[in-house]
Amino acid sequence: MIVALLISAALAGDAPSTVSTARDALIQEATDHLLNGEPLPADIDARLMALPPADRIEVLIFLRRSGMITGPGWTADRLLSPATIGEQQK
Repeated sequence: MIVALLISAALAGDAPSTVSTARDALIQEATDHLLNGEPLPADIDARLMALPPADRIEVLIFLRRSGMITGPGWTADRLLSPATIGEQQK
C-alpha cells in the first residue's frame, strides 16, 4: 500500500502541468522587481487584465502577500471579468 502511494505521488509529480506561462512570467518579473527594490511596471493593471481570471487572482494574491500591491482591493466584477486582449498582443 505504501509502495502504491509512493508510485502515485511520483507519477503526479511528472504529470504535465497546466500552469499558465503568462502567470508564471508575471510572478517572476514581480519577484525580480521586489528583489531589486524596484516598483511594479506602470502597466501592471493592463497586464493583469490580460490574464484569465484564475491566473489573475493567483498573481494578485502573490503581489498582495509580497507587499508589491497595497491599497484598495479589486472588485469581484473586475477579478472575474474575462481576459482582455492587451496592446502588446496585437
